[in-house]
Amino acid sequence: MVDGLPEPKPAAPRSQFPPVQPYHPTTFQERGVAVPFTTPLLGGARARRAEQRGVELVIPNFTGGRGVYIVSGSSIAALCRPTLHDKILNSRIAELKSVTPGTIRRVGREIAAEGLAGEAAMAAARLAADADKDDRLVTNYQLLTTLIQQANLVPAAGPDAVASPALEIERRAMLTTAWVANHLGQSTAWVATALEALADVIQNFGLGSAMTVGRVPQLVGMLRKANAEIFEWGTTLGEKDQAANARTVSSVADFTLALADELLERTQALVKDVIGSLRDWSADPDALVRLAARPEWLLDGWEQICLIWNHAQDDAGRRAALVEIVGQVPILPKEVYEWCDARAHPDDGLRFQRLVGVNEDWCTGATIFNLIARNEQFRAMTWRGLAEAGSIPGLGLARTPETIS
Repeated sequence: MVDGLPEPKPAAPRSQFPPVQPYHPTTFQERGVAVPFTTPLLGGARARRAEQRGVELVIPNFTGGRGVYIVSGSSIAALCRPTLHDKILNSRIAELKSVTPGTIRRVGREIAAEGLAGEAAMAAARLAADADKDDRLVTNYQLLTTLIQQANLVPAAGPDAVASPALEIERRAMLTTAWVANHLGQSTAWVATALEALADVIQNFGLGSAMTVGRVPQLVGMLRKANAEIFEWGTTLGEKDQAANARTVSSVADFTLALADELLERTQALVKDVIGSLRDWSADPDALVRLAARPEWLLDGWEQICLIWNHAQDDAGRRAALVEIVGQVPILPKEVYEWCDARAHPDDGLRFQRLVGVNEDWCTGATIFNLIARNEQFRAMTWRGLAEAGSIPGLGLARTPETIS
């Protein structure tokens, strides 16, 4: 009681963000997989399996400082106001038994195909799904023809006239499949199934057709181009902070590209010895899947960075893009030393703090609604293909905030 009045009730505790935690993951699994959220505050967020169960998110420090927030996937509504696209995407990710770049990409494409990231992304995602099926078939056929060439078995001439090229390939395929099955102690059906499984594993590495480049080599080329532009532009900057940002991004990108070239060379060697790959698949298919997945784990997160950079059209846009990019530069886990001949990698932790206005993104100063529209257009660019995305000079931001729910 104070002067005969009842004591006021204590104010209800305000909702607070979880404490910021220092962060340098040991493995790529611990680092998590970049999630294609459209909500600006979730830019650079990664998903990973939680220690107990379910999926948790690793979100960069909202202030731009060092460290990350680690929250359960069900808690994002307490941190920000996610778009409908992000709510559905997050709920689908929570159902995944395995969180990998491949599974996140599949879920992201399915969400986009449902129209939750806009009509352009919906159309592009549906076409991408069909293109994936075609790539898988072409890759499977090329593996078979390479296997035929490596085995170099010629069927005995039949009583008929000279067979057509198609019939000749079919005969050689049957003879080769039977020989490989006997050589590996497997059935011919196993060989056919194993070739299809290998096609699934390596279809992203440019082995499907001489007229197309795989998704992973496309991403490497896109990153190489963006990195060269960032480095060149950074040399013209007078501000120490921005010049340091450019050097940080470029040094990590240089290191990542060198490792990606090494990993891609090892992965693409699988098709040079299809018989050996089938032998390895027979002994331990999971080991071969993990080997082929390494380039995607290494490059995970760089696509969004390239899209952000390519979207910037003038000096002011590039300055804003660079600050946003620095907050999303992927951290290289210690596991990379087990994958490649890596001795040291640069510090990619430079981040800066600044004040944020109402409805303003801390990185770029752009309004939240414009950034949502931009991110939705990024999703359309992703599914149209990385090569096309890298050549698009700019995007309009005409969409309205109806995606906010």
